[in-house]
Amino acid sequence: MTYSTGTTQARDGAQIVTYTWLPETGHPRGQLQIAHGAAEHGLRYDRFARHLAAHGYAVIASDHRGHGATATATGLGVTGPDDDERDSWRAIVDDLKAIGDQARALHPGIPYVLLGHSLGSMLARDYAQEYADDLAGLILSGTFRSLPGAEIDESVARLEREIAEGGRSALSGYIPERFASFNDPYPHRTGFEWLSRDAAEVDKYVADERCGFPFSAGLALDWVRNIRKINDPRNIARTPADLPVHIAVGTADPCNQGMTLVYELLEDYRYAGLTDLTWKAYDDARHEILNETNRAEVMADLTAWLDKHV
Repeated sequence: MTYSTGTTQARDGAQIVTYTWLPETGHPRGQLQIAHGAAEHGLRYDRFARHLAAHGYAVIASDHRGHGATATATGLGVTGPDDDERDSWRAIVDDLKAIGDQARALHPGIPYVLLGHSLGSMLARDYAQEYADDLAGLILSGTFRSLPGAEIDESVARLEREIAEGGRSALSGYIPERFASFNDPYPHRTGFEWLSRDAAEVDKYVADERCGFPFSAGLALDWVRNIRKINDPRNIARTPADLPVHIAVGTADPCNQGMTLVYELLEDYRYAGLTDLTWKAYDDARHEILNETNRAEVMADLTAWLDKHV
């Protein structure tokens, strides 16, 4: 297995930091692109990427705008200056497209699959609506149809007020407040026990300075607005009916509200006519199934799904 870091230049000139894992042969049987979740970064998928590389896959992950090493110029949670009125969500989707184009050019002719976790699963759904011809499959991990407990119109109005008062780059309490109650069923040792039953993995998250930060009001607003976009039935229908889609979640993940927001997403895709839609819910697993106590099972299942579709 070989590992390297690099950058991809976005359409607007931004430098998006990438991480690549390749099998020892240098000739992958397929490629997986990873879109990470909110307030984390691409290197948190190193264990899974190494597992896939050992099974013959090339893996590429990146740090979204406002995240990880990509956020060096702006600060964590911030995607640009106040006078930058671009939709940062759409910019991130386009960044994923640019990264994928570059990876496909290096290894042409092999199947390309996109995996998105949490916020990344929403970005991945958006990608599949816009650029499905690139994809041989879509995997959604820790996913949910919409932000738990968020009413879109009220959320937009609040964030627009915050921007009017402090600008797009001002950090907002909106996203942390959405997740504030998730740890209520668990002892508040760190406040992030809802991520995993594995205390060591929770401690790694808490100790990582690149994790657990708030979003700017501008980034939060763009996320909320684009939830409406990706859940519009007309846009869901743009996902090709023959695109293989697999959903993998934990039954104890508070983000899906007792699986309700997973069942709603499955119903959306069924109504849209997807013909290769599969899903698996892992009993008692929490949000980060790739960092859970049963992660070996999860990685084996996802590898088997890839093997079948590649």
